[in-house]
Amino acid sequence: MLGQGTVSAMPDTAVVSGGVVTHARRMRDAMHQNAETMAKVVAALKALGVTDKEITTRDFRFDPQYETDSRGIRDPSGRIESYTVSNQITVTLSDLGKAGDVLDALIESGANDSATVDFQIKDSRALEMQAREKAGKDAMQRAQIYAREVGAELGPVRSIREGYSNDTAGSVETVVVTAEKASTRVEAGEQSITASVTVVWALK
Repeated sequence: MLGQGTVSAMPDTAVVSGGVVTHARRMRDAMHQNAETMAKVVAALKALGVTDKEITTRDFRFDPQYETDSRGIRDPSGRIESYTVSNQITVTLSDLGKAGDVLDALIESGANDSATVDFQIKDSRALEMQAREKAGKDAMQRAQIYAREVGAELGPVRSIREGYSNDTAGSVETVVVTAEKASTRVEAGEQSITASVTVVWALK
């Protein structure tokens, strides 16, 4: 018998992500341009009160761009025409009200890769336990109803299988910067944690 239980709560953490991508014919130039722009991004974040502890480098890489043939197909064994450097960071905030300002700061200071805001529940264990309890009760109630309708009673439990799903509806992606100065409004909304359990009873 399948039982399900869902518990909803407001998120308590906002994770703002963004990055700087630079291109240049020489790797040294691409690295230098990237470092300069990222320094401006970090300075803008710190001006908002964001601390070093809240800023994490998520991904840093550089990729050579090879020359292409007449069909536009790259040849990895051919000549390197330029280099691309990408530096991605995340800002983890306990103050959800800062998310919009941090997103604006990322974009306005030079972050030119997709900027996103994800809302999370930092410690979801208590909610998971509540969802489990609801799922177990739901499975029991359903099993009792079906057993009663067929003139039987529930016997011992034969097996229990469990699964979880997280429904994270609150996310915002920004890839366009407008000329008009306006603060980005970001709403966290509720998130739900669902537990599902399949219980097999013997009948008597």
